[in-house]
Amino acid sequence: MDNEEFQNFCLSGANEQACIRLFQQARWPDGFRCPQCGGSDAYSIRTRRLPLYECRSCGTQTSLTVGTILEGSRTPVRLWLLALRLHAAPNGINAVRLASIIGTTYKTAWLICHKIRHAMSQADKNELLSGLVRINFAQYGRPYNPTVFRHPQEQPLLIGASMNAQGIFTYIKIKQAIEECSYPHLTCPLNKHPFLNKHVSPEATEVIAVTLKISRDRNIRLIQLCQTASNWINYTFSGIGPKHLQAYMDQFCFQYNWAAQERSPFEALVQMSLSASVITYPELIRKPNIQPKLRTQYNALLREAC
Repeated sequence: MDNEEFQNFCLSGANEQACIRLFQQARWPDGFRCPQCGGSDAYSIRTRRLPLYECRSCGTQTSLTVGTILEGSRTPVRLWLLALRLHAAPNGINAVRLASIIGTTYKTAWLICHKIRHAMSQADKNELLSGLVRINFAQYGRPYNPTVFRHPQEQPLLIGASMNAQGIFTYIKIKQAIEECSYPHLTCPLNKHPFLNKHVSPEATEVIAVTLKISRDRNIRLIQLCQTASNWINYTFSGIGPKHLQAYMDQFCFQYNWAAQERSPFEALVQMSLSASVITYPELIRKPNIQPKLRTQYNALLREAC
């Protein structure tokens, strides 16, 4: 089924039950399993909008969506599946466009988008860079300063990649480098060790990290790849502040990492949505914003310079 056919299928209310069965099969491909005792025999209570299963062994009741990013959502499963399909597309989708397609408010579409990105981020945490690893300083935001002094609109990044023997990047990670900043008012040097500890396998064959803004050893291909990610964010989402920047970088990395895979990125994203921890709207909007602190530090430096 191509993208247009799948979209029409999901937009039809008559196909909600079929989409529920698709989601059920994806969650339990070998049949229902009780999350409490592992039992496979359960009653099905179908008087609710979504099926509710009661384990015959321990009596635990389990909803189809509990423990997934769909938990607590009133949006139909068919629209969630469509949103996942659209996010698995090469260029992704923004909340404004998603809201117009699935017919929800912007707030609902925004929450769906961020829950899907949360699933991508959670899955990425389980993957470590291995083999030949290359890491380089990068930056989001146009360079306001040609020096090492950091403007509040400049977001330092570290981009890392696993590289095969042919020099092809097989897996990439782009991470905000806030805690890696040796001095908050400078773009560099960055401390490479937090990135290495979190994102690189201890058994990596070779690791070369360049954390200076200007260096003759910098990896131009990694810098260009990060610039591509920045351009994609600016074009698709009209720019992003530091509060949620990491989620969008993780989405770009998901699209890059699955582009060359034989497995469908949509199927992979569905599986990620089933295993990701639940995140709510209050949790998303309560995320700390580093921008005010950085702006205060930058203004203090300007006053000192004057």
